[in-house]
Amino acid sequence: MKHIFITTLKQSVESWLKAFPQLTTISDVVSADIAGASIIWVHAQIEQGHQWRKHVQQILTFLPSAKVIVLSNNPEQAEAMQALEVGAVGYLHAYAHQHVLQEVYSVVSQGGVWLGRDVLKHLITLTTRGNPQPDSTEEILEGLTKREREVALEAAKGNSNKEIARSLSISERTVKAHLTSVFDTLKVRDRLHLALVLQGKSSQGHFSHEDNLKKDSLNKLHLNS
Repeated sequence: MKHIFITTLKQSVESWLKAFPQLTTISDVVSADIAGASIIWVHAQIEQGHQWRKHVQQILTFLPSAKVIVLSNNPEQAEAMQALEVGAVGYLHAYAHQHVLQEVYSVVSQGGVWLGRDVLKHLITLTTRGNPQPDSTEEILEGLTKREREVALEAAKGNSNKEIARSLSISERTVKAHLTSVFDTLKVRDRLHLALVLQGKSSQGHFSHEDNLKKDSLNKLHLNS
């Protein structure tokens, strides 16, 4: 897998290199340099203002099929929403641990969206605000065990594995195992997809829920900002 990081740093961040030893860094978006890349990481540096937004837009103009992940030096909710709005499918701290970077890659490469916990909860709140759980929820969950249902409902609130483990008095490893089973059974790719499916706002299976997110959650964000 070809990983390209767009940054003006002279040297790559250590966690980037540990996560993806064969990565390539470039300082600007050039169509020839990004050709063939399926995952492109864009470094949002404070001193460069909104240059990262231009980079994301250029990448998706040159390579519409690319999945763009924004790495921010100073993550915040407003910037995360801007990243999604211009077409990114991932947003996280630029100095995140190598294992987090690899997990983000795994989720995004399978069609999921990766957001920080606070942003995810905010989006889920906007999407489900004032909407009671539909009658179809029980039907959707009927293929799960009792514990998997409990984990699924907690995950659909945007809660982290640690929060779910504490709430249900089980280990994080057990939560992760249950979530893997839930995602496989319900054919969803991440917590946001799960929340949308349980609210009847998306179908299960293969689809681009990034589009649903923009049409629903982003519109609500603008109306409530």
